[in-house]
Amino acid sequence: MLARLTLSLAFLLGVGLIVRADEDESIPEGHSNHGEAFNEGPRQAGYLMQGQGSVDFPITTSSPEVQALVNQGVAQLHVFFYFEAERSFRQASTIEPDNPMPYWGMAMSNANNADRAKGFLKVAREKAENAEISRREQLYLDALGAFYKEDGDDKSRRQGWLKGLETIVQEFRDDLDARAWLAMVAWQNGRQDGIGSREAVSLLIDSIIAKNPLHPGAHHYKIHLWDKQDDTQALESAAKFAEASPGIAHAWHMPGHTYTNLKRYADASYQQEGSARVDHAYMIRDRVMPFMIHNYSHNNQWLSESLTKTGCLTDAVLVARDLVEQPRDPRKNNAKSGGHPQREGRRRWTEALIAFERWDDLLDANASGALDWSDEPVERVKRAHSLGLAHAHLGNRDALDEQIDALKAMIPPQPDESDDDSEGDDDSEGRRPRKPPGLDPALAELEGHRLLLDGAPDAAFERFGRANGMRRESLARLLMAAGRADEAVAKARQAVDRSRNEVAPLAAQVEILAAAGRVDEARAAYLSLREIAREADPDLPALQRIDALLATWADQDGWQPPALEPRTDLAAASRIDLDTVGPLTWSPFPAEPLEGVDTEGTTHRLEDYRGRNVLLLFYLGGDCAHCMEQLIAFSKEIDRIRDTGTVVLAVSTDDLERTTALKDNGEIDFTMPLLSDPDLVAFRRYGAFDDFEDMPLHGTFLIDSQGNLRYQDISWQPFLDVDFVVSELSRINRLLGRIPAPVAASTE
Repeated sequence: MLARLTLSLAFLLGVGLIVRADEDESIPEGHSNHGEAFNEGPRQAGYLMQGQGSVDFPITTSSPEVQALVNQGVAQLHVFFYFEAERSFRQASTIEPDNPMPYWGMAMSNANNADRAKGFLKVAREKAENAEISRREQLYLDALGAFYKEDGDDKSRRQGWLKGLETIVQEFRDDLDARAWLAMVAWQNGRQDGIGSREAVSLLIDSIIAKNPLHPGAHHYKIHLWDKQDDTQALESAAKFAEASPGIAHAWHMPGHTYTNLKRYADASYQQEGSARVDHAYMIRDRVMPFMIHNYSHNNQWLSESLTKTGCLTDAVLVARDLVEQPRDPRKNNAKSGGHPQREGRRRWTEALIAFERWDDLLDANASGALDWSDEPVERVKRAHSLGLAHAHLGNRDALDEQIDALKAMIPPQPDESDDDSEGDDDSEGRRPRKPPGLDPALAELEGHRLLLDGAPDAAFERFGRANGMRRESLARLLMAAGRADEAVAKARQAVDRSRNEVAPLAAQVEILAAAGRVDEARAAYLSLREIAREADPDLPALQRIDALLATWADQDGWQPPALEPRTDLAAASRIDLDTVGPLTWSPFPAEPLEGVDTEGTTHRLEDYRGRNVLLLFYLGGDCAHCMEQLIAFSKEIDRIRDTGTVVLAVSTDDLERTTALKDNGEIDFTMPLLSDPDLVAFRRYGAFDDFEDMPLHGTFLIDSQGNLRYQDISWQPFLDVDFVVSELSRINRLLGRIPAPVAASTE
């Protein structure tokens, strides 16, 4: 492939369809004219968004629009909405390109990318040399410059940033944002340097709230300050943060930390659900893929976990399944990533079904392919373990044995010192294979269940003792079923103590206490359960059994639980109807219309391909060497793509004459239709366009057979991973339950 590609590019250079670098010193197509720092990040126009937060950060400007965008960007900085903060500042820079403060804002927006931050800060300093800026603005440039100075160690840079902010606070007492960032830096530096007095930092934050009760940074940093220290100190901020910045998902997410640490899972799930809904509304509005949002997978897997803990099984599975089915990306969420959304979704999905004994649902989700397990060792363990548990509880001995054998097959062979060929088991780097994480406890638990089915309880419970991570209430139920009531009661109590305020362990304790004849204790446990299970699904097997138990108690001695009092705490009082915020789960949005004429004079309309997938490749004309690399790569694999029932269309920035010359070059067979879009109508419509620099960008788009956009990559460089595209198209077909007919070349 490499040799053919080299010869093909050489031919195109020879016929003049690609301009040689020595003939044209211009910047490559798709690259920013302002330098490498501008290649990444947002390249579509910013706008004033709703619900970003209220701050007043005055800069030297004659434009009210610039001031509004800077205020918005600063509010977004305080909520760590860095991608949109950079967009806000960059939009301001298009209005006043010589104003240094928007570039300062771009540097601030790259807190997680020092190289880009330094690049933007350099531009800001250069602009400041020829601009009239205030003393306060200069201090902000100096403070950030101290953090990114080239000399000195990390601690001196952190201290320079801190002292720079202190100077601003001392000279400009009304600058609430400087105070907020001072609190933020004190908290952040505290992880390496020690925080001193946490209470002193908290009082600094309180001084901001006294002047602006809904300052987004103040509430954000207070939650972080007290996270896992004394979360009760942040309860007011937890109730107010989403109100301060209701249009930013992270403002909803962070209070979930506070409530989770306090074991208030219903409140945590409310906040995390709000975060998910805000993100989904944002994705729909601005056509953003889930994998583009840094915190999205983390929030949603946590939401599923919180919903499970509160007994909201239906929604827990819905959220987890949504993660499994969402678009994938070879760089941002691949199967080997620990935070991979699909892996996290599978984990939370199976945990929820196991917690509430939905064994048939678990087997169905696996058999249908919905769980879509990867072949990573950690997932193979999880799959065998979860399926084995389902078969064990359903009494399927042979199927349980299959999963035990699957786990045993993952045990690496022991080296035989007498075997000269034992080195053959090493991996490519000479390392001995290791057991996948969780293999031993998973195997011990399944073997314990097999022994129980064989009537060997003592041996079974010995195995369960090795099963670290086994759900304690599950073990308690097994002990009770084996007639070991005292041990069951003790284990159930331990499960409740270790997993406080969770529905599944507390429900098990109610049943076990009742079965052990400890009725008063069972009733007391039920009253605790009722309080935390206010929003639980009523059809959970354990809750249905407890309903039957309540009826029995009523018949026996007339016992009825007292009426459940409504909640009146601050968190409950702060709730709104989350349906007004956005949808609970992600769904693909409709693709934009597309119409273009190819080199044969054929008009292609996207709606004409309904019932087939469409792969769109937006390329930057025949002079773009990287674009030719992309077209050649996809042309070579066109049959694999067509076999997924997919039509391939390539859209060029060239006029029809040049596009035709490329198609009819006589050497390279571009196997897809080439459409001409010299006015960049389609490029703009699909967002493959840099609004700031008025230039087209590379774009790759996967559209399903129903006309919905399932994947997009818009970048300063072309997308070249053909294997990923084929894999993702195949997965999309499975999601839609579609067995595609291969697309013939003549239909494109």
